Amino acid sequence: MVSESIDPDPWATRARPTFLYVMYALLLWSLPMGVIAGWRPAMAAAITAGMRDYLNALPEPLYALFGTGYLGYTAARAWGKAKGAER
Repeated sequence: MVSESIDPDPWATRARPTFLYVMYALLLWSLPMGVIAGWRPAMAAAITAGMRDYLNALPEPLYALFGTGYLGYTAARAWGKAKGAER
């Protein structure tokens, strides 16, 4: 992690925090969605349907690519730490 933080490539230093920020945003979005659902259930249902349709429209290979990359990165980090090459 230290080598990533001093890496001159800005993508390497921001990749993990950006992913976490996106996940936090998705989780925090549930709060206003709860208020909308209590106040205007039809609007909340339409928002949910729109998000579901968007996510279903993404091609399956894109999900597979993301999963493979994420798991590959995790495995490579674990292997590097176990080998002692990374701290």
